[in-house]
Amino acid sequence: MKKTVLSLTLAASVLALSACGNAGDEKVATSKVGDVTKDQLYSEMKDSVGESALQLIVIEKVLNDKYKVSDKEVNKEYEKQKKEMGENYEQTLAAQNLNDKSFKRSIKLNLLQEAAMADGVKVSEADMKSYYDEMSKELKASHILVADEKTAKDIKAKLDKGEDFAKLAKKNSTDTGSAEAGGELGWFGPDKMVPEFTKAAYALKKGEISEPVKTSYGYHIIKLEDERDAKVKGSYEDNKAEIKKKLQLQKADQSQLLSKVSKLVKDADVKIKDKDLKDALAQFKSSAATK
Repeated sequence: MKKTVLSLTLAASVLALSACGNAGDEKVATSKVGDVTKDQLYSEMKDSVGESALQLIVIEKVLNDKYKVSDKEVNKEYEKQKKEMGENYEQTLAAQNLNDKSFKRSIKLNLLQEAAMADGVKVSEADMKSYYDEMSKELKASHILVADEKTAKDIKAKLDKGEDFAKLAKKNSTDTGSAEAGGELGWFGPDKMVPEFTKAAYALKKGEISEPVKTSYGYHIIKLEDERDAKVKGSYEDNKAEIKKKLQLQKADQSQLLSKVSKLVKDADVKIKDKDLKDALAQFKSSAATK
């Protein structure tokens, strides 16, 4: 899944540290050469991941207090991502030092951050209904992506004169993933591309080529190759809440997430008692101080 701007480390060691509870003389391992106590484990893990772990725990707590993410939502996203990973699921988790439990925890944290980003972002009923209508149609498109508007306009002029779209894509597109295929992107729905691209593509008629469309990736020239009906589960009312959240996240300013979380940390009046970890929340406290 996509990461929010507060992508906290969720390595197994961090999660283990947060689960240690009160450290003490209780043994976590024994051997002929010496035992390992919770005190020793805590000390070792604090040195390596202590600040990350403390930051993680505090952020989870303040977000969980303000916003609600159900187990049903977490499990739904978990199953979705697991299906997308397919046979690479276990390998992908292992590469990130995650297991099923910690992976679900990372999903919940991400959903909580999304809730914070969406908070206060308004979307109209008309936009939500328009999005629902788009859900019933999938597009097949090609594009040519370039870095600047002048180049995009020059290419559009060549297309207007009848030059071949696929040849121009192979020669000019900076999207190496699609350039060799003549700019072909395959089939997609309204939730697969960035909003500016989606809006422009859905406004085209079959065979039509767009004017240059600016996104965070550069300037796109889009050609609508084909369209087909897509099956939508449920009515508009059934899908309204999910559509609203998607549109809110599209409109949300990610740069504001840090300040939102910083305010929650400030309001929670967090006091770090361990002097070795006193700077764990420094970035949040400094952000709150500037507001």
